[in-house]
Parts: sequence; C-alpha cells; structure tokens
Amino acid sequence: MIRNKSKLALLVAFVMLAGVLLPGYTRTNGIGNVYYSSHLRIFDGADFSEIYAGNDTNGVERAYTVTADFAGTGLQPVVFAGDVSARYVLDTMVNTLEARGFKVVAGVNGDIFDTNTGCTMGLTIHDGAIVSSGYDPKFAVSFDETGKAELVWTSVNYSLRTDIFVPQADGSYAQTPYNANIGYFNVPHGKSKSLHLYNRSYGASTKTSGENIEVILDAGSSEAAQLRFGKPVIATVAAIRYSGGDAPIGDSQLVLSTEADSATAEALKEMAAGMRVEINATDTDNGVLSRSKECLGMYYLLYDHGKWVTEGTNPNPRTLLGIKNDGSVMLYVLDGRQPGISGGLGLTDAAKHMVELGCVVVANLDGGGSSAMVVRKPGIDAKATVKNSPSGGSQRAVANGLFFVYKDLPARGDSVLSTYQDHYLALPGADVKLTTYRSNGLYERSGAGAVSGLRYEVTAGGGSVSQGGVYTAGNAPGKIQISVKDGGAETTADIEVVDKDLSLTPSVKELFADPRQTLDLNVTARHGYAPVAQRDNLFTWECDDNVGVIDENGVFTAADRTGVNGAIRVSYNGKFAVNIPVQVGAKITFTDLLDPVTGLDHWAKQYIESLASQGVVNGVGGDMFGPDLELTRAQFLAMLAKTMDGLDLNAQPPSGFEDVPTDGWYYSYVNWGYGMGVVKGVDETHFAPDLPITREQMTVMLANFAAVTGMPLTDAGVSPVFADSAVVSPWALEAVEKIVRAGIMNGMPDGGFAPQAGATRAQAAKVAYMLCEMRAASPYPVSPGEGDAQNPAPAGEGGVSSDGALDTPSPETPQENLNGAGTETETPADSVPVH
Repeated sequence: MIRNKSKLALLVAFVMLAGVLLPGYTRTNGIGNVYYSSHLRIFDGADFSEIYAGNDTNGVERAYTVTADFAGTGLQPVVFAGDVSARYVLDTMVNTLEARGFKVVAGVNGDIFDTNTGCTMGLTIHDGAIVSSGYDPKFAVSFDETGKAELVWTSVNYSLRTDIFVPQADGSYAQTPYNANIGYFNVPHGKSKSLHLYNRSYGASTKTSGENIEVILDAGSSEAAQLRFGKPVIATVAAIRYSGGDAPIGDSQLVLSTEADSATAEALKEMAAGMRVEINATDTDNGVLSRSKECLGMYYLLYDHGKWVTEGTNPNPRTLLGIKNDGSVMLYVLDGRQPGISGGLGLTDAAKHMVELGCVVVANLDGGGSSAMVVRKPGIDAKATVKNSPSGGSQRAVANGLFFVYKDLPARGDSVLSTYQDHYLALPGADVKLTTYRSNGLYERSGAGAVSGLRYEVTAGGGSVSQGGVYTAGNAPGKIQISVKDGGAETTADIEVVDKDLSLTPSVKELFADPRQTLDLNVTARHGYAPVAQRDNLFTWECDDNVGVIDENGVFTAADRTGVNGAIRVSYNGKFAVNIPVQVGAKITFTDLLDPVTGLDHWAKQYIESLASQGVVNGVGGDMFGPDLELTRAQFLAMLAKTMDGLDLNAQPPSGFEDVPTDGWYYSYVNWGYGMGVVKGVDETHFAPDLPITREQMTVMLANFAAVTGMPLTDAGVSPVFADSAVVSPWALEAVEKIVRAGIMNGMPDGGFAPQAGATRAQAAKVAYMLCEMRAASPYPVSPGEGDAQNPAPAGEGGVSSDGALDTPSPETPQENLNGAGTETETPADSVPVH
C-alpha cells in the first residue's frame, strides 16, 4: 500500500537549504491552534520540526517530528538492539550506536515493554535477525533493505525439529523424530507454560527461576545462533539442565526452556548431548517479514488508510510513528503532563494531527514517561541529543528505540548553513537574534561556533536585518523571510510579526519595595501560548501616584513613604492590560509562620505576609498570626471589607442584630456587610459573629461580595465536582460552583470539598489573597458600591441548615489544597506501559 517516492533534485550545485516555515495561527485538526512550526533540514531527505500549539481542552501543546525519505540519501532506519532483558535511556542507545560506527541523526523510544522484565510487547528485528518475538505481538512496522516501510501483522510460527529417545516396551530407547512449536523467543517465562527459546540477544542467561528443564544448544558461531526468517538455525545439544533455572547463554548458544510440569518438559528430558536440532521462524501471513531488515512492534495501530482502528481520549505524552503516501516515515513525540509546557493529547487527537501532517498509517509506540526524541541539529550538536521535555524530568530507561542513521558514507564537501533564531514570533519593533552555523555535506558540525561575515537580507515582508544577524520587526504584522548567504551556501529564516491575541506576564506577580527603592520590571508576551519577541519599551507602563513612578522601560522607583499600596499597570496598544499589586514598606511577618522543629514555612506564609503588609489581616498578639486557629463569621467578613480601598464602613445603617453590640469590634463590619448584601443573619435577629464559619458559608459570602462590588468571576477552568458534592447545602450550591470555577477556593487533599467543615485563618488568608489577585488582574473597575439596605442579600448566606439548627463545624480543619481542585492527576490507562 506504500509507494516509493522518486528522488527529487533537492541540491543544486553547492546550495543547501535549511530553514523555518511558519503556517501562522492555524487551526489544525487534533492539536488545536498552531502558533508556529519550525522546519530544519537535518540530513538529505530528513527534516526536524518543533510545533507550538494551543489546545482548547489541554492548553499548550508541544510536538516534535522527524520526517525522512530514505531512498537514495544514505540514511537508514535502525532498531536499537541491546540485551532484551535490559533497559536503556536514549543517550546510551545513541552512544552505543555511535561506537558501532553509525552516525545517529534522529531517534525515538520504541515499543511498549514489560517494566519488570524489559521485554517488548511486539516483534523486534535488527539487521535481519529476530531479536524478540514479543510477549503479545500484533502489528509492527517493517523496513526492508532500501528503508521502505510497511505495516505488517506479525503472524509468525517458531518451530523445533529434532530427535528424542522414546522408551520402548522392552526397556530399550528408540530415536524418534520430534516436532514442537516454540511459544516465545527471547521472552521470559509467564503463565502459559510454553516452550521458550533464548539466544544471547536476551542476555547472559535465561533469568528463569523455579523448576525448569533447559536444553543448551550450540550453533557453532554467534552468527549461526541468530534466528532469521527462511534460514534454519542448526545446532547440537551441548547440555541438559534437569532442574533449577537461569541457564547461561554463550555467544554461539541457544537455550530451549520450559517449566518442569509443562507439556513439552518430558520431550526435552529425552534429548541427548550431540543431537542435531533445527529451529525455524516462518512468516505465516504475507511474507513481508522475510524481507525485513529492521522491524519494530507497536502498542496500538491507530489509523490505516482512512480507517480509525484504535481510539483514546486521555491526554498524555505520546510517541507515534507514521507512514506517508510517498513512503517517507515520520517520528512524532508530544510532550505532556507538564502544565505550562505541554498538556498532552489523547490517542485519537494525536493521530488526527499526524493525519493532518500527511500520514496514511499511524502507530502508537510507548508513551507517557517513556516519550523522548533525539536529534542532531546541524552545526550545533556533535551527536544527537534529547530535544523534547520528558514528563518525568529525565529520560526513562526503555526496551528499544528506532533511529535514523548512516554509516561509512563518503565525505560530501558541500557546505550547509543552518540558521537558528531565538524567537519565531515578534511584536512590531522587537528584535530577533539569528545565529548561523556551518556543517559539511553530511550535516556534521564543522568548525567551532557561529559563522560571521554572512549576508543577511529581508526578502519578504517588512522590517530590517543587520549584518550581525539581528532582525528588527517593522510596524505591519505578517510573515517575514530572511535570506542568509555565504558564498554558494544559502539558507532562510522565517519570522511572523504579530500584534493580536496577546497575553502579558510580568516578571513579578506582586511587588514589595522599600521607600525610594528602584526595580527593573520585565514582561513576557505570548501569542496564544507561544512566546513572542518583545522589548520593555514597546509596552505602556503606569502606576498609582501614591506608590511611586515608573518609566517607559519598566523601571519603577518607589515613593518615599511606607505602608502604602497600589498597583502598576502594563499594557500593549491600550489592550491586554495586567495589574501588579505594589506594597511600599517593610514586609510584615509573624513568628508562628515558621515551624521551629522542621524549619519549614507554613503553607500559607506568602498569603498571610502579603495581606498583613496591605493591612488586610492582623495578628493575634505576641507577634503571632494563629494560622491554624478557627475563623469566625465576623472575622471573615472583616477580612473581605479590608480588601477594598476607600471603603466607608459607616455608610450603612445599623443591622439591628441583637448579638452585634455597638461596642463590638465587628459592629461596623456587620453593618456594612448586611447593608451591602454580602451577608445575612443566621435568623432574623441574630448574626452569630463568633460562630466558626464553614467553607460553604465562605463561598456564599465571596459570591455576594463579588456581585455587590462588580467584580467578574471569570472561569479559570477548575472543575466544581467533588467526591462530597452531594452534601453541599442547596443554598450554597450555586456559590460553591462559582467560587471554585473562578479558582478562589478549591478542593481538599481527599478529593472532597468539605462544605460543612470549619475554616482556619490561614485558609481564609489564601482565599482573600486570591480575591485580591483576581481583582488586580480584572480589566474592569471594582467599586466599593453603595448597597441597598432594603434588599441586602443577592444570595442566601446559609447560616441555617435544613432542619433549622445552626450548622456545626467539623472538629477537624483540613488544610486548603494549594494545587487546585482534587489531589492527584489521574493517570489514564492508555498511556501506562502496562506491562
């Protein structure tokens, strides 16, 4: 089903092209909005791409592809084959291949494997020799001598032919032909009690345990001991081990092994030293495997010429292999499980992306923490190194890998230029640094460092480029192409100038400054999720007069006063504004925010200190805050009030509650909260100011507070579904959903919300801090409001339970989960190497 591609004349004289092609902000099936896709020629007929995208469900996505056409290029696919029973990181595989004389251009991790034994699920072939049958072989991708890739169904029969001595009635033994099927080749024993065959590719021994019968065979040489399709292995019995296990395997040896109580055990016992043994491997399907030089099994076949075979939706890191209609092969790695770096995709979406990239066959390899890709970047890398971000923080040791390599090619004197840039997107007026390296005709690094004295020219779009390789964007958005020349060698670099769909992230979320202190602030701009080249003076910087002044480059000088707070605002073209809360004066802290035994900070330390410095919260005396003390209804109401600037607590009439005396410290706060509609009483005549507040009561106060002050509760994408959602009081359901979705409050470590549990002062400090952050980031003005004493409550505050009794706080006060709703990310089954 795969056609060979006729070779194109890619090289003319000594002109070699390596560049970056940008599709722009493109909606792409499977992955979402593609903000840029870089393309780099890494060998004749082979290209490397980095794709930066944004997915509606999973956020930022980063994918990496290598596409290669092996016809006539000297590049060839190789399946790394170490010991089957061992595991290796990709760096070790690269070093091993290079030590064998190969030059590695690119590669990825391979087939799914059993994490206990290292054995792969599918068939593995290297250099025409079967490395392992796999423990559950299904589909595989086979490469012939020319590098042509084909999808195959691995229907293979492994057989044994020999003689055994069969006891006769008269007590003698007769030498009798014996034929048997071999269940597995270079696969550890399992529960099937099959006959297993091993050679040195498995390891130094069979690693079996318990009672086994193991027959050691000698084929005469290591080459003769290799199992190949259509070529019998002829060996003689060297020894028989009638008990135990873990038989040694020499370079020229094979071992037949089975459990002592299996169906083939008695026959193996009747073999004798010196007997001739013939072993065959037969492709019982279409014979493609008999032509296979390299073969790699797959976890799932996902897509085959218009037909979806296997589907999945759990977002995870992915390693996929694709075949295009022209016969070229694509390696695809997608990072995942790393918020802000890459979220990952489901099997179906990842396969859709590959189909969008031109693949007609898509196979799933081992994903999750195994997903990794190595590439040798021309001019920069002496050998291939990892280019993606493995989800575990480092490479996982895996069973095998697929690599694109060359070996013993004659030198090619053509000069190759490869230009790299520090950004692919730029704001108008921003600078992008271009750095160019030279390689030889095999794309191997030549010389040291970047090339100077090149000729740069903008050949499409606006802006200008210096001869030192710095491009300065013009005022008009659009795609830019830059030509880079040196003698007969040429390359191009592509950049897109953007000024829409931006988000700004300041270098600080909040600022604490001493009086008259000078601080240089910076901003990171993103187009969607993708970083954009910018300069600080391209933004508009403003700050409240009471906290200081700020210049056009974001250099802030604090006011000569203390105890004041305000905000710095940064925007671009009057849009995309971001507020930075500013506190001028000494930071206020408390002695009980540090554990004297462990030396660790209290989990809410940063929230409490920030609010204390702003005057929102106070201590309980003795330089202590009491972070784990219960919080009362009156205390939380006062905390909300203190987050507002310019609030007149005396503007509201008395609430009339019998338990709110005029000399109570909370008198004015209750009057304000009741008059504004933030709170109601627990009944018509009582407020219960000293009653511990419950978590669901907090959500209602917060929702009412946002409503009366005009602060929008934006959806932060946090799920409001918890294990105990069914026990949330009906009057609090809407408020819990709003506040959780906005990211102001979240779940507990056990996956619940604990609606009736009491709240601590630390938890309330975090909530107030989140409220301040949200208000600072809001593009809308937030007003203290005027209130309506005749219609005080937009929503019931829920002091009374359904039976009329006061809600009773839980005796336990769980710590607010700081990591979002829920506790751990579920690990979807389709990404776990199973095994």
